[in-house]
Amino acid sequence: MPIGYSFFDDRTHGGMAPGQAMIMLARTGVGKTWFLVNVAVNTPTVPTVMFSLEMHARYVLERVASCYTNTDTRKIETSMMDHGRSAAVELAADELSLLYIEDEPDLGLDDMSQVLEEYEQRTAVRPRLVLIDYLELIRTYGSTQMDNVQGMARALKNFAREHDVALIVLHQVKRGEANAGHKPLDLTDGKFGGEESADYVLGMYKPSLNPNITQVTRDEMDNDIRLQFLKTRTGGGIQPDGVQHRWCPDTGRITSRLLNYP
Repeated sequence: MPIGYSFFDDRTHGGMAPGQAMIMLARTGVGKTWFLVNVAVNTPTVPTVMFSLEMHARYVLERVASCYTNTDTRKIETSMMDHGRSAAVELAADELSLLYIEDEPDLGLDDMSQVLEEYEQRTAVRPRLVLIDYLELIRTYGSTQMDNVQGMARALKNFAREHDVALIVLHQVKRGEANAGHKPLDLTDGKFGGEESADYVLGMYKPSLNPNITQVTRDEMDNDIRLQFLKTRTGGGIQPDGVQHRWCPDTGRITSRLLNYP
């Protein structure tokens, strides 16, 4: 199952397979939710369930609509506030009818299993792709944060295999003094985040978040986003420094077009 980005799809002979789990590492403010939105938009014919454990489904759908229809998010938000509807949202909801967004907070894996079963009962189609935003918000019962995340990462891999779905989970990496989200990540950044259990680990960063550059330079670099391939199920990194992609701040679309800036 391709996710719509050649740096990953080409090197995995077509993308993810059912039963596989991917973890995407990203620091706060980099745009990790937009990555999941883009994957959903890139796979319109794939039965997909997205668990948004922090953001209300309405706002996720607005992002999906913006990304899918190439409509400015501010225009959609204004239309929704003023008129209670948006043509872009209606179009996305109609043409991406296989995408279901579950926004109930504090869900555990048993709850998620129930959602997948209800999706199949409602649509007569089994989900093939599950997106989770994000790992730390899944309800767990470990004694410490580390125990929770470690155990959840292993459980997520089993979840993917049990339900025969491709699973992509975001893992929020804390900002450090040396990295505000502008430098490449490595597997140590995702420590206790499931990197050992996952079949694939990706990373994401934005050079424009560098606190030591001027605002003018930051604005010029704002649409530069890097996607990293840090681990495959056979071990090792493929593109640890990241592949340059274009992020459109107005629509959230992430494409592979290269950029030029000073």
